Amino acid sequence: MTTSTHILIITLICLVIASFAILCAMGKLDGWYRWSLTDDDKPSEQRMRRWRIVFTAEILIFLAMIILLNATDIYDKYGTWVCLVIVIAGSLAEKLWVRKS
Repeated sequence: MTTSTHILIITLICLVIASFAILCAMGKLDGWYRWSLTDDDKPSEQRMRRWRIVFTAEILIFLAMIILLNATDIYDKYGTWVCLVIVIAGSLAEKLWVRKS
């Protein structure tokens, strides 16, 4: 794969991820959060706002990770570990802050 093709593909992926962050910040992805809850667990407006903040931050950090690791050509070496840390941090933030009453 040539460098220009690689840059084009990474740019398109980053644009799609940025659009997800914008949609989440606008509240258009709230159905994803409601889908993950049990039937007896009704989300409050405060929990929805907290989830939007956490999920948008997680998406933006993931986007920055893709850009920085590809710019420095260390994506293959550390990409998996950084993704794992982002997922664990997002899960902890949801468990400790979003679902807090």
